[in-house]
Amino acid sequence: MEFNSKILETKKCEDEKNCFRIVKFEKPKAFDFKSGQFIMIASEDFKLRDAPEKLKWSSFSIASSPFQKELELCIKIYETKGLTEHLKSKKQGDEIIIKGPFGNFTLNKDFKEVSFVALGTGIAPMISMIRTLLHENDLRPINLFYGFRNRCCFLYHEELIEMQKKFKNFKLNFIPSDPEQDWSVPKGYVQELIEKAVFSVPKKEIDFYLCGPPKALESIKEFLIKKEFNKDKIFYEKWG
Repeated sequence: MEFNSKILETKKCEDEKNCFRIVKFEKPKAFDFKSGQFIMIASEDFKLRDAPEKLKWSSFSIASSPFQKELELCIKIYETKGLTEHLKSKKQGDEIIIKGPFGNFTLNKDFKEVSFVALGTGIAPMISMIRTLLHENDLRPINLFYGFRNRCCFLYHEELIEMQKKFKNFKLNFIPSDPEQDWSVPKGYVQELIEKAVFSVPKKEIDFYLCGPPKALESIKEFLIKKEFNKDKIFYEKWG
């Protein structure tokens, strides 16, 4: 289904190498979704080059949780004259067209312990699921392994740190691959975080949800299987 919506708020996260927007939209009354799903969005003033009568649609995972009043997207801006660059200039009150929701990358509620592995803007469906679980006062162990480039790319850092303080069952594990010189934190990759992690249940009983670039996810999946985690409990969402 298609819905009309408006931009409510835009938060900038950028430096000289990276540019992100966390955008909140009006949530249409008839729009229902599950954490982990994605939507497609378009703008009437941005059409296909070779078919100017048709809208240019792009897909984004939903970062907000179903209980929230607005829809939220976490968008990396690419300087390619595509829809993300067009969205960079959008402001509060501008209209957007939404189509969806789509996807089956949703949470299996029968888990004993769940671990989310996010790379870059792959945090979007993960924070939606985490927000939902914590809102429902789920007391089972919840882990987040979050890999990103530098401080600018540590999206939702304030909220995630606050979650860890507030909820004893939520563990935040993060690692930048190329931190700023004035940020004295270890650098590396999420596999190193998983290697050092202490889990609450046996390896074979942990559900893993992965989201990020395809090649990186394949590497992480191979790592998890090599470390004897249950391959049937590894679920992932790839983006290009």
